[in-house]
Amino acid sequence: MNSDESIIDKLKSMGVRLGAQHISPPAKPAYNSYPIESVVDGFDIQTIYGKTFAAEHHYPLYYSHGIIPLCSECASNGAMEILARWCAAPRITNPGGQNIVFIDTETSGLAGGTGTYVFLVGIGYRTAAEFIVEQYFMRDPAQEAGLLAALDQKLAQFDTVVTFNGKTFDIPLLNTRYMLNGFTAPFGGYDHVDVLQVARKLWRDRLSSRSLSDLEKEIIKFNRTLDDIPGWMIPQIYFDYLRSGDARPLAGVFYHNVMDILSLAALFGRVGGMLQDPLHNADEHGLDLAAIARLYEELGMLEKSAELYEQSLSHGDLPEPFFLKVMERYALLRRRQKNWEKAVQLWEKAAAHGDPNACIELSKYYEHRERNYFEALEWARKALDSLEFSEQNVFTLKEMERDIQRRIGRLYQKVYRQHVQ
Repeated sequence: MNSDESIIDKLKSMGVRLGAQHISPPAKPAYNSYPIESVVDGFDIQTIYGKTFAAEHHYPLYYSHGIIPLCSECASNGAMEILARWCAAPRITNPGGQNIVFIDTETSGLAGGTGTYVFLVGIGYRTAAEFIVEQYFMRDPAQEAGLLAALDQKLAQFDTVVTFNGKTFDIPLLNTRYMLNGFTAPFGGYDHVDVLQVARKLWRDRLSSRSLSDLEKEIIKFNRTLDDIPGWMIPQIYFDYLRSGDARPLAGVFYHNVMDILSLAALFGRVGGMLQDPLHNADEHGLDLAAIARLYEELGMLEKSAELYEQSLSHGDLPEPFFLKVMERYALLRRRQKNWEKAVQLWEKAAAHGDPNACIELSKYYEHRERNYFEALEWARKALDSLEFSEQNVFTLKEMERDIQRRIGRLYQKVYRQHVQ
């Protein structure tokens, strides 16, 4: 770890207080205080920058978290290729998955910034024999450098980071803490998969929330015990501990952190499997197939995307608005491929469900591709009629009505000219 004098000097000139030495340590234990060692089984790690408290948890490779075998897809050759392409993280496909580290932090605040401390870091990783969760805890802010040094030493074993909202929160915050202590952050050369970003793509239509706790219930089918502490309470629990020296409430924080790591690993494996083999792993929900089809489309895998759109539409569980939305995307894909016959079939099917957009696309097709202005006019009229039953907002409906009226006017002129000729 190297210091960056120019950055440090600039921060000092701005009045930023570096490191954690200025923070008061916890109060001297009272007669009824409980140190962390009496609450959590663990041990000290000594570094040249000081020590930190650590705890370990071991899980067999066959362990299932909820209904999902823990990180099973990590060890399967080829199981992460699609996820690797979408996340631009090619090293998650390395055989065995032992180069991947899962990271989750607990902090003194939820907003981030230079005044927020990472007091507990959980990491999870797979070995040839088991899945291990390690936790590094800062007894007091004066031990921050020791925690960061111990974490840095461990992270050197890996080249790929997996987080949940880590690109926005955990990793930038850790980078800040390393910098403020005069260290170089260890994450610069790592591949990084933020599972939240993929979860938003996959389940934004089917699930009302993509928080980790909701994904645990809906996807992993896991329920935490009463030992868990809600995330919003954790900063205050740590501040209370610093004041009182009583670590007993921190037991729930340690449990919360372990569960976050296990859920992250399970969700990572589930997402990778769904993307790699959606017809086997995501066939339970048509909306999931449609979401994966769209992701495949973004990757340029158009025929595979088309196959998944077909499967989604034939699934039978798509609510009407999503059925029309999926059909619209699928038709546009076929139009992009110049497969006009299939695109017209899809638009006609959507038009039969009263979709004005499909009617407009058919009007465009007959006007510009077939030069059949009379047929184009008929479809424009149907588009206008279907607006009456559309669920679009009033502003959008008025805009669509104006556009369709202009189209109808232009087509009347073309029909007339074609007739007089």
